[in-house]
Amino acid sequence: MENKLLMGYVLGFIDAEASFSVSIKLQKGLAYGIRLDPVFSITQQEKAPLEIIRQVIGVGRIIRKPGQRHLYLLVIDSMKDLREKLIPFLNRYENVLTAKKRNYELFREIVEKMLRKEHRKPETLKQLVKKAYLLSNLSSKAYRKRRLQEILSIIDYYCSKRRDSPGER
Repeated sequence: MENKLLMGYVLGFIDAEASFSVSIKLQKGLAYGIRLDPVFSITQQEKAPLEIIRQVIGVGRIIRKPGQRHLYLLVIDSMKDLREKLIPFLNRYENVLTAKKRNYELFREIVEKMLRKEHRKPETLKQLVKKAYLLSNLSSKAYRKRRLQEILSIIDYYCSKRRDSPGER
């Protein structure tokens, strides 16, 4: 495929099919009891389009989707890959995104703050959790097991039990 055509194909695919999400996982060993896990993914029935997208972006892994083995999933979830490959790629073509522009902006903001270790401060962590919930609300398919207030309460609980300085262990 010609370079401009290939870029248009990949960016159109991302704008139509990509998912920008941030999982919130409870983890007792962490300073504030939760972990944020940013994930970029695209689900398809055929593997070939995902291979093209992976080749153009230069990163990602393709797996069978858990629970729906007839589908393939392109996943980029390593902070290094998000920082060095996905975000720079999407930043170059951000003006082309329309349907997923707001999703990408929120996702990028969360990832960038995490890369700067700002999530190690409880107030910033709470802001990032709120942004993760806002990001979820942009998708009709997104589902959260816990209400936002429950997650914020968990952070507050861990803050009240800490005697050392704030920060991730």
